[in-house]
Amino acid sequence: MVEFALVLPVLVMLMIAAIQFGIVFKDWISVNDTARVAARAAVVARFGTQPDPCAAAQAAVASAGGGLALESCTPSAKYVTVTVEHPWSVSLPLIPFSGGGQLTSVVTERLE
Repeated sequence: MVEFALVLPVLVMLMIAAIQFGIVFKDWISVNDTARVAARAAVVARFGTQPDPCAAAQAAVASAGGGLALESCTPSAKYVTVTVEHPWSVSLPLIPFSGGGQLTSVVTERLE
């Protein structure tokens, strides 16, 4: 029983770390997918009702939800570059590690 009492806190901490890693990984996938969708919306915007590519990218990011932010949208003659950001943080109990930062995805799509 003493061994269990010694190992249990370590196992619980590893479980919490795995869960938080999974949440950050889900957010990373969401940022990448939203940047791809926003870039695609910006590229095809000239064929739709919204001729401004950056407004179309902003609308795509806003519809994704989840606190994602369109950091930049740079249209040019042949390409559109979209940058999407989302903050992340990790907080493990009993460990003074409180990491955080920005998840960033930059996608460049060619005009068709």
